[in-house]
Amino acid sequence: MKYFILVFVLLIGISFSCSTDTITTEENIDTVSEEDPIDDIETPPSEETQVSNDTNVTSLTTYIFGHSLIVHDPPSIATPSNETTVPHWMASFANASNTNFKVAGQYGFLTQHDNLPPISQWGFDSAKPAWDSDNESFAAAGFNTILLTAGNFIQYQAATENYYNEPISPVGSTLRIFDWVNEQAPEATFYVYENWPDMAPFIENEAFPPTGEELNNYHEHTLDAFHNWWLDYHDSLLSERPNSSIKMIPVGPIISKLLTETPLQEIPILELYEDNAPHGRPTVYFVAGLISYMAMYNTKVTEEYNVPNTVHAAVRDNFSLVVDYIWDELNSFNFENGESRVLLHVE
Repeated sequence: MKYFILVFVLLIGISFSCSTDTITTEENIDTVSEEDPIDDIETPPSEETQVSNDTNVTSLTTYIFGHSLIVHDPPSIATPSNETTVPHWMASFANASNTNFKVAGQYGFLTQHDNLPPISQWGFDSAKPAWDSDNESFAAAGFNTILLTAGNFIQYQAATENYYNEPISPVGSTLRIFDWVNEQAPEATFYVYENWPDMAPFIENEAFPPTGEELNNYHEHTLDAFHNWWLDYHDSLLSERPNSSIKMIPVGPIISKLLTETPLQEIPILELYEDNAPHGRPTVYFVAGLISYMAMYNTKVTEEYNVPNTVHAAVRDNFSLVVDYIWDELNSFNFENGESRVLLHVE
């Protein structure tokens, strides 16, 4: 009889000690470990978290198929660190918000990115690396989010039309990338990063900087024909892959609205861009990173975030306004049926 009791007690103990893995979200971040109930209360959320559709995200492992409107490094005008890159700022916001962010990526345009597999080309001073492509497969890296952008000078024709002298369209190249990623990371959410257009066509003789009128025409184009191209691009991707999670982040249009409708319109053009491409200065990549972070983490950045001096004073002095403005724009970026084009969960 005593052996039966002993076995019963052991079975009970085993049943209590076993637990299933849980997604780390805002709702369960304070779950206490059985092994160390005191120390784990302050432990940051697990870096293996997958994106959840019903709560704010606390951890991203992101691969970026990008170019210099996401990572402009080194810039023509030197910066202390990687301030002209979106990952630098996303890592900064993650640190301030007690969330996790790991990233890897490479330079290229879509017809270069679709030459798969990709590599881990980038490194940053503060953003944690997500992948060592020399020693690990893409599948082993555990990517739960993919950020991808197209060129900013191809919007003269539809995204479904083939590139000049190429047998494939932007949509075709993107689908080739997405299909390959789906085999390697089937749970990943895709984010299309809508960038900002080439400024050169709007400037007489392409002589940077633009006049005030030229800059206004540029922002109007960003919010009109350029944005419509990206909407059609997004719709085409969703039509071709209806079972994939494909979101779009309207980075360029939100930046243009901030620069024309808020106190950020006071920022001189030379404090925003360094050429007619246009590659940004730290302030532009800061705002682009802010938009991307809030879109991908489904939440506002804390208003207590300390904006560094590398960012223009107009942003520092109006940070709460900027955060609220971006959040409103993201929440209103919807399909006709009211479903969000960008957010996984709308409050």
